[in-house]
Amino acid sequence: MILFLKSTLAVSIRAICIAIFAWQFYLLTQNYQEFNVRKEVTHYIPDEIEFPEIRIKIPYQFALDPVILQTKYKSQFDEVCSDLSTKKECNGHLTYPLIFSKSFGPYLRLSDIDDHSYAPEMFMARIFTAGPKVDPLKTGECKLISEASSSCLVLILRCLDSSSLPLKLSRVDAVVNNANHLFGFPLKAKAMLLNLVYPGKAAVEDDSLYVYSSLTPGKQVTHGIHFTKHTENLLPSPHKTMCKDYNRRQTFEDCLNSNSSDQTGLLFPGTTVSLEKYKQTNEIRFNAMFRKDNGTLCEIYKRCRSLVTQPMCSSVQYSFKMSKTIEDVAKGEEKLIFHFSVSSEPDSLTESKPEFPLSDYIILSGSLISTWFGISIIGQLLVASDLFCLAVERKKTAVSENQNEAVEPEVINQ
Repeated sequence: MILFLKSTLAVSIRAICIAIFAWQFYLLTQNYQEFNVRKEVTHYIPDEIEFPEIRIKIPYQFALDPVILQTKYKSQFDEVCSDLSTKKECNGHLTYPLIFSKSFGPYLRLSDIDDHSYAPEMFMARIFTAGPKVDPLKTGECKLISEASSSCLVLILRCLDSSSLPLKLSRVDAVVNNANHLFGFPLKAKAMLLNLVYPGKAAVEDDSLYVYSSLTPGKQVTHGIHFTKHTENLLPSPHKTMCKDYNRRQTFEDCLNSNSSDQTGLLFPGTTVSLEKYKQTNEIRFNAMFRKDNGTLCEIYKRCRSLVTQPMCSSVQYSFKMSKTIEDVAKGEEKLIFHFSVSSEPDSLTESKPEFPLSDYIILSGSLISTWFGISIIGQLLVASDLFCLAVERKKTAVSENQNEAVEPEVINQ
């Protein structure tokens, strides 16, 4: 009876312990599989500042050879001008350059934009940088690229090193040698919109960051720009940030243009495209935003938007402030000058990190298993220590007994 009771009690204890272990292990695993993340924000002042990609939008009426406007597109040009002018005079392209450009741009074919737009070097002849007086446009470290949008010619200044990473400028050189100016350039444009992006990491919403400037007759306008860089690194699936390693903006615009050209024969308004890619495609041009029959475009937008709901695993945005200084100059010498300066505000890095990483899960799982089924490592070491000491004591005892046995015969013989 006692043997049966003892056996039953042992089985019950084992069953209860296994049940408690299973419940605790389930809670531990469930907590790990939630894949929660925490964000850590680091503010820092970099010794070397990366050269951002500068995108400048120039309205087409100021970016194209006027001959093409006066001949091939004269009727459309005059129509838009008269609609914008209250005096029925064709001066709308000067009074409302951005509104005019949005109305007139969709008439232009990409082949004409490519053939008749001014060369990029005519807008930006050179770049001044801190430190060595070497123009990165001459060395090939910086390149000017022209692309097209539905309203403006997009001039892209992209500066990369030999590893295809953004060119870095020394903060020390800027502070010591160039009055805090990292780089600068004169721009020969009557009106423009400017934005800063990181190559390959631009977000879809970057268009909201454009700033506007225009020339005034008899004036030289100098802009001082202070910018800071904000980097965000997220974790991919299965973590809750669910980021994706892709160029979100390029994927979005490629989807818009592919579907729009297939269904309407025109490119999607508001996107930016390479002239080389589309200029030979049946004299293609952009669709107009203001058309009433834009239901197809809305459906395309919704469909493509659903493809880019996941954030990028690594994204960069710039925040910047632009000040303006105006000086009197002789007629015909008007120009825009841009100075990009060292900012006193720190850059920021936001990193997502798992709240419950795999290493912690493995350690806690091992501890849990050891608690219920394993043997304490400390306990084993203590037992080994006791056994070692016991063996040493027994050995000493045996040696002393042998010595006593050897001494006793000698005493007897004497």
